[in-house]
Amino acid sequence: MTIRFLGAISLVLAMLLQTGCATVKDAEAKRGTGRVEVYDLPKMTVWNRMLEVLGTTSLDIVKKDESDGKILARRKLSWFSFGENVAIYIEPVKSGAATRVEVVNVKRVESNKNTLDWETRIFTKLDRALKEH
Repeated sequence: MTIRFLGAISLVLAMLLQTGCATVKDAEAKRGTGRVEVYDLPKMTVWNRMLEVLGTTSLDIVKKDESDGKILARRKLSWFSFGENVAIYIEPVKSGAATRVEVVNVKRVESNKNTLDWETRIFTKLDRALKEH
């Protein structure tokens, strides 16, 4: 039992060393590659609902800057995943009459097959929250 356990730990460590780990900075650097939605609501409304939505997920907010319209978040290592990094950009468009939201999802370990699709999850929850507005 102990030999199998040590072998499994060694295999996981070898995978991590081989692939490297992404950080929230990597998600931030991929701005422009995520899923985008535009809402016919002011930025403040969308920003506040987004923070509410993130509070209902397993993501931890690492940094939020309302003036830049940027939220960086991550999900830590779990039994089923090495975690994910998420960058969210919220910016006014159409002279402030609408708001553009981009969600970028980056796996912490590229070989991780058990990552969540945060782009879809966040937009589904945000759509629901904004309809209730």
